[in-house]
Amino acid sequence: MQIHGEPNPLFAPVQVNATTVRNRFVLPAMQRGTRDYRPTPGMADTLRRTAEGGSGVIISEGAAPDHPAAYWQPAFGIIGRETVDDWRRVAHAVLGTGDTVFLMQLWHPGALRLVLDGVPNPHPGHPALSPSGLVQEDRPNGEAMTRRDLEDTKEAYVQSALIAQEVGAHGIEVHCAHGYLLDLFLWHETNRRDDEYGGATLAERAAYPAEIVSAIRAATGPDFVISCRFSQWKEVDYGARIAEHPDDLGPFLARMRDAGVDMFHVSTRRFDAAAWPELDSRRSLASWVKTMTDRPVVAVGSVGLTTDLARDIFDNEDPELRLEEDIVRVRSGLKAGDFDLIGVGRAQIANTNLVNRVRDGDFVGLRDFRKYRDLAEAYENYVHEGQLVDQSRKTA
Repeated sequence: MQIHGEPNPLFAPVQVNATTVRNRFVLPAMQRGTRDYRPTPGMADTLRRTAEGGSGVIISEGAAPDHPAAYWQPAFGIIGRETVDDWRRVAHAVLGTGDTVFLMQLWHPGALRLVLDGVPNPHPGHPALSPSGLVQEDRPNGEAMTRRDLEDTKEAYVQSALIAQEVGAHGIEVHCAHGYLLDLFLWHETNRRDDEYGGATLAERAAYPAEIVSAIRAATGPDFVISCRFSQWKEVDYGARIAEHPDDLGPFLARMRDAGVDMFHVSTRRFDAAAWPELDSRRSLASWVKTMTDRPVVAVGSVGLTTDLARDIFDNEDPELRLEEDIVRVRSGLKAGDFDLIGVGRAQIANTNLVNRVRDGDFVGLRDFRKYRDLAEAYENYVHEGQLVDQSRKTA
């Protein structure tokens, strides 16, 4: 597709490690579609249709490594030996469509894990684990990880990555965002450790996530794609920051890159919002990251919609569609070199053929996203039963 005689950057290929991505669209993990810790046939079908709909990269629903502290609710998946065949079905559904790149996201609840009355859990007596036993600086839950916990959890991540490789995925995404386990290491409020896994700087606090990435790289080889998703905001604190200043980012990105990260997936509530408006009124967090690394950068956050995910899920505000306007902004960002790929979540959930529609310039009749219609019951169970992110969060 060309616009006024110029190639459309949205549909130019991009290289991620040894893998070529056919266009710049990414379907991020949205935590839906699992039952009894397993991906469902419905997930496989939905992701297949999204691949057929043109998405360049599809990231599976986030799933935890098979470790006792990672089991939470049956609506959240596990990547372990007992679920290999289920994940193979999902991978084959996506890969069978042709050119879509498929990544599996490794996500661990950390201190956000709750043992809920009446909700089955094979390890209900196992405590939640995190760097320092904290959800926020003044909110304890579970226990600080011991050396044995750190080693066992790292090994579980490696085994899950090997399963992803076994079922045919191009790679994995290590989830270091939104207040879950690996993000708790990055955030100064929740990492109070005085060993080599703590520290005063973001780069120092990244020691454990980097160690996990390095172990995955050693186990899976040089060509397996490793993406790192990180954020400033948390589900318990919309205004949180792991980086108080852009200068904090560079050493962190370098440490993760040297550990083996091939791509940075920068999660923000709005993809083009200025990260430090007092320093630069237009540069987003993804754009800052892009200036500091040679790795491809994915921007994500409310593309095509009028409200961000946090307000949609937690404040019960349904968004309106504004896809055509946002696509112009995305295209401009790609041309300016602010990022390399764009994550589109809710708008693709509502319209699995969205990418092909954008390619054809066909914006008529696209569906608005409605969470009670479009999100899996699994996510709704998390919101309404979890309680942890309900009334006690801070606001931006």
